[in-house]
Amino acid sequence: MQNLKTNLDPQILSKNPEEFKRFLIALRAMYYYTYHNHWQIEKLSKDYSSLDEKYLSKMTYDYNTRVNRLEDAMALNQYFLTEITNNYWPDESYTKTFNQKDLDDQSYNEYQTLNYAVFMYITRDWTAERKKEREIHYNPIIEMVKKYVPPNSKILIPGAALLRLGYELAKIGYNIDANEYNFMNVILCDYIFNYSKINQFSFQPLIRSFSNYLTEEAVFRKYSFPDESINLEGKGKIFLEAGDFTKLYNDRPNTYDCVITCFFIDTAKNVMEYIEIIEKVLKKGGIWINFGPLSYHWVGYQDIPTIELPYDKLKEVIINYGFEYLHEEKNKTVIYCEIEDFMKNDYFNCVFFTARKK
Repeated sequence: MQNLKTNLDPQILSKNPEEFKRFLIALRAMYYYTYHNHWQIEKLSKDYSSLDEKYLSKMTYDYNTRVNRLEDAMALNQYFLTEITNNYWPDESYTKTFNQKDLDDQSYNEYQTLNYAVFMYITRDWTAERKKEREIHYNPIIEMVKKYVPPNSKILIPGAALLRLGYELAKIGYNIDANEYNFMNVILCDYIFNYSKINQFSFQPLIRSFSNYLTEEAVFRKYSFPDESINLEGKGKIFLEAGDFTKLYNDRPNTYDCVITCFFIDTAKNVMEYIEIIEKVLKKGGIWINFGPLSYHWVGYQDIPTIELPYDKLKEVIINYGFEYLHEEKNKTVIYCEIEDFMKNDYFNCVFFTARKK
């Protein structure tokens, strides 16, 4: 049974060369994870060998142990990435027009996102260890959906990451359209929903850095995913579409009963454009539920025009676009992608509101 539908068919993707190229770069970033990450092994070995004996004499810990453990962890991570990407490589007939070296070169930038973000999304959305964090983020949203949105309604979730929120809503009967820009997330979602078994893979997502840990063991903590066996037969349907939210949904008026933005609206270059599209895609009387901070992602990019509004000014814009507030909570403090025994976790004072399109 297909639990999730996506637009990863090469025949469809190849019709848009720009999007298809992003897909191919994402595949390479995952497949060449160890290759891109191996500098860390080389640096550790070099740094350790350069230590003066007066410092070595004070250490009871052998850095060579760390190097060996790091190599093993990378191999474990590479195993699951290879297993997944092997399902998605398109036939050469689709890729021969692309410059292969260019694809490989660009995959390094994408690998950085894999190492610092995507691994954290897997941990947050699909491991048993993060259940409590998910409940803090998602349960209030789910309760608002159940309160204001009738069963079997159509819900849009942009910036869906690895789609756990959509899955929880589909389990209780809602039909979900989800959007995610990052193709690595889309590939992982497709595999998790349609091909995986419970706790199929183990991985070690924290090895990218040794900074700010209380213990060496914390760096090498191992997680298993996915923490559920997924079966949506007889429940809600989910479709996940890869691409830019502003391009995909600008021409779909009066389509959705509800839009959910969870840690999403601050990804906008111009947050008012997001609000305009949300208002457009909602049916009259449709519900918008938002949960998250305003940690605008594009701050500091001098060559990119951006508009960042504090919440009081943003609320004025939301009302001026024809929304009425049904519920609002400010300073809702949550942790995001918590790491155990870590000295620099991210806490946000979020705004949680529910609004209706008049």
